[in-house]
Amino acid sequence: MTDEVQSQSQSQKGEELLTKAQQDQAVKSARSNDLRRLIGILFTVYGVIVTTVGIIQPGADVAKTGGIPINLWTGIGMLIVGIGFLLWNRLRPLPAEDIIASAEASARKAAVEHEGTPQ
Repeated sequence: MTDEVQSQSQSQKGEELLTKAQQDQAVKSARSNDLRRLIGILFTVYGVIVTTVGIIQPGADVAKTGGIPINLWTGIGMLIVGIGFLLWNRLRPLPAEDIIASAEASARKAAVEHEGTPQ
């Protein structure tokens, strides 16, 4: 039997490559490193900084922008986008089934590559 057929027959029999603890760790790691979360944090932090500058120095760039307090409005926009990303991540997290399937596929691929290397 080829490696692919063996791995497919193992998955069909219900044999899991990862333990429950490994699956939980993979889900936790993938969700904490979700790109939506990282982008949301960055936009929110920068939004707070730019909004603060806009509040403290409201006339800093008014001459360059035609009378618009650009730091204030840009900071508010960044806050809205950042909070939006964080809410999106919170309300629609990555499905655990997809994360586990991806982790098992990676483990299966690593096992096949490990078996194919001469020792």
